[in-house]
Amino acid sequence: MKKTESTEARIVRAGNAIHEPFSRRLFMQLAAAAGITGAIGLPGPGGAQAATTGKIIYQVDVLHSYWVEWVKGFDAVTAALGLEGVQMLHGSDPAKQISQVRSAPQQGAKMFIGLPFPDGSVPQMAKVLQDAEIYYSNIWEHPAWFSPADVGDYYVQYSTPNSILAGYEVAKVLFEKIGGEGKVVHIWGLPTPTDAFRTAGVLKAAAEFPGIELVGNVRTQWDRETGRDAMLSMVTAHPDLKGVMAQNDSIAEGVLAVLHERGMKDTPVVGVDGLPDGLRSVLAGRMLATHSSLPAYQAAFMVTSVFDALNGWKPSLPERMMYTESALITADTAQTYLDKLYGEAGAQYDWTKLSRTLNPDAWDPQARIEPIDPDVHFALFPENKDRLNPAYAEAKAAGEFDRVRKLYADQYKTGPFKA
Repeated sequence: MKKTESTEARIVRAGNAIHEPFSRRLFMQLAAAAGITGAIGLPGPGGAQAATTGKIIYQVDVLHSYWVEWVKGFDAVTAALGLEGVQMLHGSDPAKQISQVRSAPQQGAKMFIGLPFPDGSVPQMAKVLQDAEIYYSNIWEHPAWFSPADVGDYYVQYSTPNSILAGYEVAKVLFEKIGGEGKVVHIWGLPTPTDAFRTAGVLKAAAEFPGIELVGNVRTQWDRETGRDAMLSMVTAHPDLKGVMAQNDSIAEGVLAVLHERGMKDTPVVGVDGLPDGLRSVLAGRMLATHSSLPAYQAAFMVTSVFDALNGWKPSLPERMMYTESALITADTAQTYLDKLYGEAGAQYDWTKLSRTLNPDAWDPQARIEPIDPDVHFALFPENKDRLNPAYAEAKAAGEFDRVRKLYADQYKTGPFKA
């Protein structure tokens, strides 16, 4: 009796005959939509086999404006790689966050990425996922002197933009605009390492302008509403203010609303994140500058890291903590970033090119990516420095950090902001 080939087998066989990259990506999306999310075995360039897919969970606090743009990147790259994405929102509740992490094995997840809160929860989360053999990557928050190497191979990577650089560059633009002197209201976010890094950047810039007086230093929830509340108190306390440094664009939008109401529209304001509203405010002259964190790219970089680990990639030690690209944006560049990050077609990256397993020789980060030197990155928190894994000193002495830095620079061939 002739054996009948299953529908799934016919689909996989057809996919194996596809060699043109765009068609291969389209096949993966169609197969995923049909519920085929196992090892599809599609040929990558040069005949490489790398298409083990599956379920990936992302976990963030709430879907405010920053995470809305981040999720767009997540959706785009998971579609391109044929992955099934699942959303979890922890609402900055540590107990809920850990509970969600513990539920990942029951949900059949193979990969898990997201924003931890607080940063001290990372070791526990990583251990749970390591024990469950689920590949993990986190962003933004991370405890000082801790590293993925302290956990195991399933904790693939920590990544973040350089927040000290972001705070420094936007603050410097603001201080120069007001002539290097006067009161500048500084409005913070939540007390996290990222907030501390951005503040360190602002202080670094202020040290170059002795005439600048930073005032306020009030906390918010990283959103427009609490940014507005903070600014209402600041215009009363400091009516002679010359400018405002908002720790992110959402806070800046609340600040701008208050300044508009009080007839202070000419007061310069800067922010961080480079969200669509922030870029439009820069274009319209409402904001002086912002610093883009490239949220869609961030998500794609994280997804690709765990996807590649699932498919056999083993990152070197320096690759397990990485800086992703960010960029200072002023009126001269705002339209370019608005078009290439937030246009109708979405962020202008070739998502599958990020994958080292789909493109063993031709992978392209499409952005400036550099390894994080923990001795520099965590210097703001000198306590417990002796806890840093000794493997880092060995890797630095062996030139591994220089090698990885050169590797990513050499592979950076294309991308929307390749100058």
